[in-house]
Amino acid sequence: MDWNGWLRTDLEELQEVLQKVRGAEVEQLCNLILEARRIFVVGQGRSGLLMRMFALRLMQLGFAVHVVGDVTTPAISAGDLLVVCSGSGETAGAVTPAKKAKQLGAKVAAVVSRPGSTLTQLADHTLLVPGETPKVSMEQRSQLPLATILEQAMLIVLDCAIGWLAERTGQTNQDMMSRHANLE
Repeated sequence: MDWNGWLRTDLEELQEVLQKVRGAEVEQLCNLILEARRIFVVGQGRSGLLMRMFALRLMQLGFAVHVVGDVTTPAISAGDLLVVCSGSGETAGAVTPAKKAKQLGAKVAAVVSRPGSTLTQLADHTLLVPGETPKVSMEQRSQLPLATILEQAMLIVLDCAIGWLAERTGQTNQDMMSRHANLE
């Protein structure tokens, strides 16, 4: 397949997944963020990278946000929200912090690809992005490697949530840029 074929394949597969995401679930996640005293995010591998990107945008919106595992991350407690991303909903590095957050009285929101996973059972709210991951099944319809389409879809969903939050809180690009890193 040539470059244009790969691009078309990616966009078609991505659109198929995104059309299945329920807007009400995204809005509920946004409402939990608005209600939270502080937001903590966690994910492993590529899910962890996209959660770091999500945290950056939340910070630029003015939210108190922390990435689990960073040395400056404070203790989580009641009134806080942990947003956990795991395609399978079973990744130990995502499930363990979710269990701990629940024990400490924080709310947990899970961004996952499959209902009925351990994370969905722990979560106060689940945002389902119904894509494929080889951690669940090596038999995938996607022509792109591993969980590429799922990870892209999760990032787009979370980026759109940022847009929703920016509009809801009256934040402009200028406001967000005023909080952008300036020591670079």
